[in-house]
Amino acid sequence: MKEGYIANQKDKLKENISNVVESFYQRVGLIQEGSKTEDEDFIQIIYKAHEEWKSAEAFFDNVSDPDLIDHAIYKVEAAKSRYTYLIKKAKEEGIRVNFH
Repeated sequence: MKEGYIANQKDKLKENISNVVESFYQRVGLIQEGSKTEDEDFIQIIYKAHEEWKSAEAFFDNVSDPDLIDHAIYKVEAAKSRYTYLIKKAKEEGIRVNFH
């Protein structure tokens, strides 16, 4: 009778370990999927910053009012600085981005 009890306990233990391992793999999978989404979100932010920089350059190229030239220069430099910062952060995080 004790042998049957011990065998039953071993089966329960194996099942519990299997459940824990399965749960672990599911959680790790969710974390990896979440990271991918965060990376994709970050890439979108970088893409928008790149577009803002190009838009600021286009504004500078087309500005004709002397009073707006300083503003146009500021916009270009600010957008370029933000884009450069985001690219630097992406490299630190191991995220590869190429818009060229």
